[in-house]
Amino acid sequence: MTAPQARKVVLVELNEITWRIIDPLLKEGALPTFAELIRNGAKATPVAPENPPDLDPWISWMTVYTGRPPEEHGVKFLEQPPETVQGPKVWDLAADAGKSVGVFGSIMSWPPRQDVKGFWVPGTFSPSAETFPADLKPIQDMNLMYTRAHNPLADEPRPGKVGLLMKLRRLGLRASTLVKAASFMARKKLGKAKDWEKVSLQPLVNLDFFAFLWKKHRPDFATFHSNHAAHYMHRYWRSFDATPFLEKPSAEEVKNYGGALRHGYAVADDLLRRIVKEVGPDTTLVVASGLGQQPYVTEEFRGGRSVVRMNDIAQVLDLIGVKGRCKPYSVMAPQWNIEFADPAVQAEAVRGLKEAYLKEPGTPLFSCLEAGNTIVVNVLQKLPRPLDLGADCVFPTTGRRVKLGELVAEKDPTPKQGYHDKPGVLIMAGPGVRKGAAVGECSTLDLAPTMLALLGRPAPAHMTGRVLDALLARGGRSARADAPRREPVTA
Repeated sequence: MTAPQARKVVLVELNEITWRIIDPLLKEGALPTFAELIRNGAKATPVAPENPPDLDPWISWMTVYTGRPPEEHGVKFLEQPPETVQGPKVWDLAADAGKSVGVFGSIMSWPPRQDVKGFWVPGTFSPSAETFPADLKPIQDMNLMYTRAHNPLADEPRPGKVGLLMKLRRLGLRASTLVKAASFMARKKLGKAKDWEKVSLQPLVNLDFFAFLWKKHRPDFATFHSNHAAHYMHRYWRSFDATPFLEKPSAEEVKNYGGALRHGYAVADDLLRRIVKEVGPDTTLVVASGLGQQPYVTEEFRGGRSVVRMNDIAQVLDLIGVKGRCKPYSVMAPQWNIEFADPAVQAEAVRGLKEAYLKEPGTPLFSCLEAGNTIVVNVLQKLPRPLDLGADCVFPTTGRRVKLGELVAEKDPTPKQGYHDKPGVLIMAGPGVRKGAAVGECSTLDLAPTMLALLGRPAPAHMTGRVLDALLARGGRSARADAPRREPVTA
């Protein structure tokens, strides 16, 4: 094959987007930027190798980034200690080859490397607000503040907000984006805005920062991540299309949430439009999801699945007897990570969580995983609706018990209506991409070798995926003759 030609590549991570939604919206003409990228580029359906209960975005994205299956990269939960994760990731390989990189919001990208040419703003669920360079920290201060409050943009001023706003303006926050946020707040006070609209404000704000940093650094490889579309599918799919659901939405639900999912994808289309404009025609765009979603259609949860959250993590730690001997921090709702300095205390906590039960032994109350000095805890989510808030929660290791209603709350306006699915989305456009090319299913393991080929870099031997040569123009193909191969995908 011909020698690979190095290009600039931007990976746009639209978490959990799916052809199930994109295809019907394309037919309506509702996604003009998606349509243009497909028309002028290539597409495929990458399928995640993970299976439930490991079919989660923090695992599937790590498969994309590293080109390793989950049993090799070792990710079990979101923001587990980085020393327990096996890489390197695509951006590490690019940086180590002397290329400039710009990481913005990618899942599990914390902590930021301090030795790169470019910029590094880790994911919005990171344990701390570190960035590279350090003067980008206000961006992460904002992201962590709103993510951990489960409130993408606050409606009321907070302490220090004016000072933070001035710093963010200097980092690229546009006046037009502030006008959009102010318009939402004004319309909400007048009762003319939907609460779900605010979820889409955070990625618009972050794109301002990404565009500012792109213009400043123009890195060889960059990423931009948005989780907003996943939220809309998880919560409002049934109001968008009731056809597959066993229990149909009420007229009130459709009235309140019928436009939410469509809005989320329209915002994704607008993000892509702006990114295309910012990066220019000399940059290859890779739009991907590490997995997709599907409607929550099971007899067990005919009306969707309840999602409950712990009212107070300190209460839970007290109930298992480790309060004050560990460090908890909120990650993705309703998940909490807990760090331990003492392995004996960690073992005590794990035992306390695993032995806790609802109503009677054999009905676990918590889900608990551990990696290194950290455990992740979540209330076991497969609970029948309506919740029996008077049921006993029993903690055998301490002899304590509380009512379910004292421990948890169901705070979301709708049940979970979309859940994770193995097929995702891949769209590529720009230099090195074969116009009009399409393949059927491939593997998410193929994405890292393909992006490296576009960067003019060989895939390391540990990557078992293949370069998607069928999607690449002549000069973009891999020069690695010994690249692992699978059976050809169906065109």
